[in-house]
Amino acid sequence: MFEGDLLFEPLARAPYAHDASLYEIDPLGVVVPRSREDLEAALKYAAEHALPVHARGAGTGLAGESLGPGLVVDFSVHFRRILDVGAESVTVQAGVVLDVLNDHLAPLGRRIGPDPSGSAAATIGGLVAGDAAGARSLRHGTFGDHVERLGVLFAGGETGELGRVPWPRFDDDPSDFLGRLAHKVGALLTRHAVLIERAAPKSPRNRCGYALRGAAEADGIDLARLVVGSEGTLVLVTDATLKTVPIPPAQAAVFLPFGRLADAAMAVMDCLESGPTACELLDWRSLRLVRDGVPGCRDWVPADAEAALVVEFEGDDPAAVARRARDLARRVERGGKLAGAPVEAGRRADCERLLHLREAVRPLLLRMRGPARAVPVIEDAAAPPEALPELLAQIQKIFKSFDVNWLLNAHAGAGQLHFRPFLDMADERDKAKLEPLAVEVHEAVLAAGGTVSGEHGCGLSRSQFVRRQYGELAAVFREVKYAFDPQNLLNPGKVVGDDPHLMTRDLKALPARVADGPAIGLLPILDHPLRWPDRGRDEHILACNGCGACRSREPTLRMCPIFRANGAEAASPRAKVNVLRQIAAGVLDVKTWGTEDLKGVADLCVHCHLCRPECPAGVDVSTLMIEAKAAYVEAHGLGLSDWAFARLDLWAGIASRFPRVVNAMLSSRPARWFLERVFDLAGPRRLPRAHRRPFVRRAERSGLTTPRPHEPGPRVAYFVDVFANHFDQELAESVVAVLRLAGVNVYVPRKQRGCGMPALVAGDIEHAREIALANLRVLGDAVRDGYTVVCSEPTATLMIKHEYLKLTDDLDAGLVADATMDVGQYLAGLATRGQLPSPSTPLHAKVGYHQPCHLRALDVGTPGLDLIRAIPGLDVEFIDRGCSGIAGTYGLARRNFRTSLRAGRGLRRRLRDDDIELGSTECGTCRMQMEQGLPKRTLHPLKLLALAHGLNPSLRHRFKDPKPKHALS
Repeated sequence: MFEGDLLFEPLARAPYAHDASLYEIDPLGVVVPRSREDLEAALKYAAEHALPVHARGAGTGLAGESLGPGLVVDFSVHFRRILDVGAESVTVQAGVVLDVLNDHLAPLGRRIGPDPSGSAAATIGGLVAGDAAGARSLRHGTFGDHVERLGVLFAGGETGELGRVPWPRFDDDPSDFLGRLAHKVGALLTRHAVLIERAAPKSPRNRCGYALRGAAEADGIDLARLVVGSEGTLVLVTDATLKTVPIPPAQAAVFLPFGRLADAAMAVMDCLESGPTACELLDWRSLRLVRDGVPGCRDWVPADAEAALVVEFEGDDPAAVARRARDLARRVERGGKLAGAPVEAGRRADCERLLHLREAVRPLLLRMRGPARAVPVIEDAAAPPEALPELLAQIQKIFKSFDVNWLLNAHAGAGQLHFRPFLDMADERDKAKLEPLAVEVHEAVLAAGGTVSGEHGCGLSRSQFVRRQYGELAAVFREVKYAFDPQNLLNPGKVVGDDPHLMTRDLKALPARVADGPAIGLLPILDHPLRWPDRGRDEHILACNGCGACRSREPTLRMCPIFRANGAEAASPRAKVNVLRQIAAGVLDVKTWGTEDLKGVADLCVHCHLCRPECPAGVDVSTLMIEAKAAYVEAHGLGLSDWAFARLDLWAGIASRFPRVVNAMLSSRPARWFLERVFDLAGPRRLPRAHRRPFVRRAERSGLTTPRPHEPGPRVAYFVDVFANHFDQELAESVVAVLRLAGVNVYVPRKQRGCGMPALVAGDIEHAREIALANLRVLGDAVRDGYTVVCSEPTATLMIKHEYLKLTDDLDAGLVADATMDVGQYLAGLATRGQLPSPSTPLHAKVGYHQPCHLRALDVGTPGLDLIRAIPGLDVEFIDRGCSGIAGTYGLARRNFRTSLRAGRGLRRRLRDDDIELGSTECGTCRMQMEQGLPKRTLHPLKLLALAHGLNPSLRHRFKDPKPKHALS
């Protein structure tokens, strides 16, 4: 019985029609196996019905390797177990992410040697299929050099393990499948040994064709090495045993800026004599982007530098490693070709920053405006390093002849060249340049003794050039393919194929453009659309290049909490954006816009708003998904559950009027059962207790709701929002008390409402706009009277500063946005100017601080964390383990409850540890999630700060014991 998932509906398979390449092919269906037995069943079914099968990991390939019209097999969801860790090797399933594996190995002082770009998302199966290399390939080679054994499935569903086998005796007639396979491969390697050697390129790196040369060893055949780099055309890899390498204790790097690209290319051979780990080349365009867009780089990237080399050294002796870097820098400087002084680095973090400057270029490149993009079409050539000066000069002329701008970065020490021409793929004139440009560049590379593919594979981009590179040996590749896959079912057409124009066959569908203008009218217009203050909606849709950065599981990044919780490609931000592009381009029926199915896709976005700052292309996925939800609301109206969640301020007001009744009801099982069935409110969700008098009403009795602009001191208008107003008045009182301690003139606008985020994320744009306008009328008057608006809820700050600008063109929206701050940010500014006294009352506890996603999206740092770190006696740890998972109203719903807990498991696991006695975060719903099922309180940093100033005595009794076992539990 098949236990995995089968995805055959158009919207379900749409995310698998594209990857990080220029291509798009709608698959017949998608198989998401849970076990090897599932895989066997799927392959046997495919063999019986002659269906092509395409293996897929993270879908980060640049050549369309994992795309095809048959059954796509997604290994990334369930095949993610690290099976065994040995002293010098590790066995993992194919879906394990490389960075996750390296994090697991780091405490042992080990890592995987190759370090390809995109390792935050790339899976081991995909890296094996592509024989990935990376910057440090000079020392560590490629994945093929580190594979010891592969667990595989063959096209007919047979299972096996591939590794080294003795040369077969050709007078034998083996009865088992593996024996017959070894017999056939051995015969091919023996018969064509001379041809294999003669056809090998002179470049140190080569990923074109099959690794016949590497598979033939003196004492046998390495079948695993033959499969590495085969792009899923020979077998499906289920697990791999890889060699690990020690993390070197010493590291040094040097940055060498040159006045000309030719001078940098000529210096590569001199650098190689020093035995570096890596030797990277960046061209002038990359350097301009780094100089202008990366903080701190302007001082050491000369304005007139036309190229630069970054050379890294590793070793056991720090002094020796530093000396090698210093000697190289002095030697190259004496040559007189540098445009500025060399920059040396010895700290690991600085070395990593230098070595991966090309990765800092990518987001800057993707955020460039205009229709032309740096496209990955001829980005993987490789040549002998000594041939680079002449070859680069020749390729410059080729690009100039096509009137095409281009960008280059290179693993120059290994001769690998990554070209990116700037082309508008919606312009037929630019599309017509693709193939002839590729032909001329590849001809120049082959004439220099190089290869059309150094590390990224053939795929759809380069398979048509395999025969041109290898001549007669291409026929031997076909025989190898037949030996493994006689029915030609596994990823057909890649590596071995007959289409002479494959690279232009299945280019990604893009909406038509008006003459020389931007794309217009990609999707039906909403009756009451959102405004897009920076780039238009269409530009955001087209900006996604499918790089897969949003699939990262790196704890210090946040995209995307729901993808991290369920691992499904459909949950990734790139999948959501590309569904809209596919609708706009006619790949999916335009009638999909506004349907229940599209709303299901949009509901996978929890509006954490971290796509915008963390996506390399800066795509605002959250706002796109709000518009998709709004389209559904326009067509069908709000469902009962969405209507209820969109009006949390209404329910909070009712709860404040009848707190005893509401609190009793929320503690009653029958009542919670009713709310769960009718309104989808999760039964197990721990909810805050309501209090009789909202804070704004308390403030009115205290005179705080009357503005006093003539009183001394800086002026602040406190926007309280729903949580502090109705459920945590103690927080609001703490905020006012600390502000007053600093001499601030505090005003609490009486007619303020909730910020409106629940309505917005439900797609109820009209209700959200109504709330926004009501708040802007109140806050606008305060700002004109000289008040700064501060919020203790990061969601409210984000809403006022960013979302109100999208909801309305009211002039007050911009005025209020510019005058709004998080209260922690405001107080941190006062502390810096000496206006906020230092806390003097010790608090003895170990606190785990969580930075809310909406605070992170504001890009103001961690002011609350900085403030409580100044409290004497308080031991504060920044738990940087991703999103809490609740995501506002998302985690309140029964349908999302378990997913929200999975999304926040990293944070919650750390909070469970005995040494953490107390949690702290600015977000009200994050505090609910952090307390869910745990006997520990979580407080806003301002509560702790007020307590440390002696301003919040109601909590003092909980700190009587200087070292309590569980403070505030």
